[in-house]
Amino acid sequence: MEQKPTTLMIADDHKLFAEGLSAILSEQPNFKVIGTASNGKEILHLLNHQIPDILILDLNMPVLDGEIAAEKIRQLFPSVKIMVLSMYYTVKLAAKLESIGVKAFVQKDTDAETLFTIISDLQLGEKYFQKTKPDVQPSVFNDGDHFQKSHNLTTREMEILQLISEDYSSQQIAQKLFIALNTVDTHRKNMAQKLNVSGKAGLLKFAIENKLR
Repeated sequence: MEQKPTTLMIADDHKLFAEGLSAILSEQPNFKVIGTASNGKEILHLLNHQIPDILILDLNMPVLDGEIAAEKIRQLFPSVKIMVLSMYYTVKLAAKLESIGVKAFVQKDTDAETLFTIISDLQLGEKYFQKTKPDVQPSVFNDGDHFQKSHNLTTREMEILQLISEDYSSQQIAQKLFIALNTVDTHRKNMAQKLNVSGKAGLLKFAIENKLR
């Protein structure tokens, strides 16, 4: 008897990323993407009409962000297994998502084969929470919520600041986050103002002084 494919939905406000992920997953005979959304409100609307086995959810979305959407989905659609796929990672956030009922917290730079394995394991009832981030020394980002709030930074700014700390250029950040180059530059200017530093060099110096690298 042929095995029924695992049904998937994707919620991510970066259309190019969502479409690319959908295409990659759809190439696998044991996966079937049945819907995509660009924010939490849209995915809740889709779930009212069709329930997937697994929902792949970004955190940083407009209208209704991923963390709030995850809580609502767990309450309204408890059978849906939620995988959060995000660039932004802290141990504290991983613990919070797990307490909500999220089944996996995966970084966006995870390779495709690993992602396929995690999805298959979720369908079998497993969980996946990476408690420590490899290749990065412990830093202030391990208590990211406090750091973010104390400096009045948005989730997107935290993502970009982390990449700045890893010596990514604006062009590389734009490509990695699937956003426009001028959007990265705007975020850089806003962060420089909030952190009271001057330009790209000031942001990098801030990252080094605060042990973000």
